[in-house]
Amino acid sequence: MLSVMSTRDEEIYRSCAGELTRYATGLVGPFDAPDVVTDAFLKASGSSRWDQVDNHRAYLYRTVLTVAMDHHRSSRARRAREQRAAVPAVAHQPEIDYEILDVVERLSVKQRAAVMLTYWSDLPADEVGRLMGVSEGTVKRHLDRARKRLKEWLS
Repeated sequence: MLSVMSTRDEEIYRSCAGELTRYATGLVGPFDAPDVVTDAFLKASGSSRWDQVDNHRAYLYRTVLTVAMDHHRSSRARRAREQRAAVPAVAHQPEIDYEILDVVERLSVKQRAAVMLTYWSDLPADEVGRLMGVSEGTVKRHLDRARKRLKEWLS
């Protein structure tokens, strides 16, 4: 049975969809990001807590992270194939360093989320924590571990 989205929910989706898709792209790649965002929105807005949520944007970021982790666990090989296929599609963007993207891809989903939000979205640790649903200290721990792994893998 299909449900009709309320005007308020449609406004929330439209206001967050672009940034959530960019976020999800960093977590699962360009092919699956729109599906992850859609699944996350449906999961979040269908939740019994949705109407009591004060910050829908942060709630959606956390839900995108959860859906991305589920996706990562269930489709690692498929996602890797699709991301390899995406390289020629974005080859015209000279600012992309594919070696770094390949290495970032090897990080855990939570570490990758912290890196994407901190370095690519240029958000402070407290905002990253709010969006991920974790404390600022946890964000810093994810970033510290990610930097150590990246340094090791890139040296």
